[in-house]
Amino acid sequence: MMAGQRLPAWIVAPPASRVLATLWNESLAARQERVGCLGGRITADTVYVDSARALPTAIVDSLSADGRPSIEACGLAAWFGSVHTHIRSTDDPAPVARFSPGDRTVESLWVERWGRRGAFCVLYSEHDAHCELYPPNIEH
Repeated sequence: MMAGQRLPAWIVAPPASRVLATLWNESLAARQERVGCLGGRITADTVYVDSARALPTAIVDSLSADGRPSIEACGLAAWFGSVHTHIRSTDDPAPVARFSPGDRTVESLWVERWGRRGAFCVLYSEHDAHCELYPPNIEH
């Protein structure tokens, strides 16, 4: 991060928050990742997540939810990015609170497909997420 830059604030509206909590709880109960779409708007200093939608459950393993469906399903104009959970099924019960290299690939493919900056989150509890804009820096 360059001097003078700061990360945007993320504000999640109550309806989206409820969907995200349900996504986490279903993922935790199944011990499998879940994927969803995020909708809202991005301003110069704030990301507003106004809506969220869980995608249908596919056959997935821990830390390997297929991101390809979210690229198409979470596109413009209703959505501006995607969210997924990080649930480990075997080696460690603690959730993963960061993006994996595979997640970065999905972010890049989403941006390539939709031709604009996207908002992406990984849930690691019912109320906690690590969220980023990708690409992180856009010249105005």
